[in-house]
Amino acid sequence: MKENTRSLFIGAYLRFLELSSAVEALPGMDFFDPNHKALFEAILLSWSQGRAMTVREAIGRAELGSPATLHKRLVRLRQAELIAVEFIAGDRRSKLLVPTEKGLDYVSKYGSQLAQLSLSPVAYPR
Repeated sequence: MKENTRSLFIGAYLRFLELSSAVEALPGMDFFDPNHKALFEAILLSWSQGRAMTVREAIGRAELGSPATLHKRLVRLRQAELIAVEFIAGDRRSKLLVPTEKGLDYVSKYGSQLAQLSLSPVAYPR
């Protein structure tokens, strides 16, 4: 890889980190650590693919933590109003996890920062 291309990629990634930090510093997001973010993103991705994740599926994501830990994270995401629970018609036992307007607002702000990334590359210090 050519050095100038490598520098461009490094600069772009550093700019991404700067912009990510700005979004993560939004009011009310102080609890939103990488573990909560990973769970939120898994829920969001599943929902965006037209198949909302169930609570059981979320708690079963062993790569994200133990069931008890994941349950606590789901509670925190719900308390922060980033996700909501919807019931499947005719089955009150199964609960689907969906992003709320606040959750989608967070994603929109993040997406806006990513769009800015392509418009303003930054050089990295050597």
